[in-house]
Amino acid sequence: MGHSVLVFVCLLLLGDASIDSLDVKLDQTRVYLEQLESRQASNEEILVGIHEHLGAARNYYNELAVREARITMDIHSIDQRWFLTDSARIELEEGVQDYILFLYSHRRLVGSSVLFAPGGIGRYLRRMSFMDHLAGSAISRMENLAQSGDSLSQYRDSLEILVEDVRILRIQMEDVQERIYREEERQMLLRQTLESEIIAARDSAEAMEQRRQQLSAFVTTLRSSVSPSSIPSSDVSSSAFLAANRGSIIWPVSGTVIRRFGLDQDPVYGTETVSDGISIAVTGNSARVSTIGPGVILYASEFLNMGRMVVLDHLDGYYSVYAHLGSLEVDRGETVNTGSFLGLTGPMPGGRSGCYLEIRRAGEPVNPLEYLE
Repeated sequence: MGHSVLVFVCLLLLGDASIDSLDVKLDQTRVYLEQLESRQASNEEILVGIHEHLGAARNYYNELAVREARITMDIHSIDQRWFLTDSARIELEEGVQDYILFLYSHRRLVGSSVLFAPGGIGRYLRRMSFMDHLAGSAISRMENLAQSGDSLSQYRDSLEILVEDVRILRIQMEDVQERIYREEERQMLLRQTLESEIIAARDSAEAMEQRRQQLSAFVTTLRSSVSPSSIPSSDVSSSAFLAANRGSIIWPVSGTVIRRFGLDQDPVYGTETVSDGISIAVTGNSARVSTIGPGVILYASEFLNMGRMVVLDHLDGYYSVYAHLGSLEVDRGETVNTGSFLGLTGPMPGGRSGCYLEIRRAGEPVNPLEYLE
């Protein structure tokens, strides 16, 4: 009986391996979240980290709750078994003690009359032998009761261990639950911040669209006022320089395209913006910007938030726009060739150095990447 009790308790105290694995997962997500914060990651990255940490915390909390409930049921079961066994032990001890007293009290009452009773001394000896046998059986049962008492003591010790285990679980659960509350509150505040940023991004997208339309209208008006006869028709000759060299036009600057032509959706805020050209970022603080083809400079000055801007008329139905320049090396009315130096790159939205390139055919913006080599 004692051995089975110890095995039962050991199984309870070992618990599930899942507890340890969930504890490790919780610690990993906590460390990852701290790393995101230390390197000042974006709000959306931190929000994802909080979500993963909350998931791990909830799984750990739920597993702790299941284990606590199981241990509580086991403690209740042990209490019931201990009560029944202890009651039986007390009752048996009292019964055996009364029985032994009864046997030996009757044994002492036997006198000389037994010699004259039927069966005589032989009957008396047999009776005494039987009484000795009963007394030995009672002593054996008492020894078994003593062993049961030891087992019950082990039950009690194991019960105390289980109670302590439940107490530790309760502390762990309270700590994890408090962590869940804090992270949920933090998540809510971060979501509110993101919502504000999304609203700001939408406002910014609307402003960008307004400026795009202003630039388009400005360039069209500029061409009309400078040379009404050069306004392109819907038909542009295939012999036009940009058309004839499509796919092999030199780049205005060497760099990386960070904003492509056409519709673009922000992966974080979901806002949509349209770009009539491409944005090219360069390495370092500045780089030389050159023309992509020959023509006449229609405009070379500041324009709204586009920084220093150059509008080049290619005199064949095409024109190109170069914006966000840090400096200008050409003037209005100047004739330039392919690769002529326009100026240096300047800061673009976001802070990186580069330039914006736009190509228009018959007054409509086209994708510069389809023309550049």
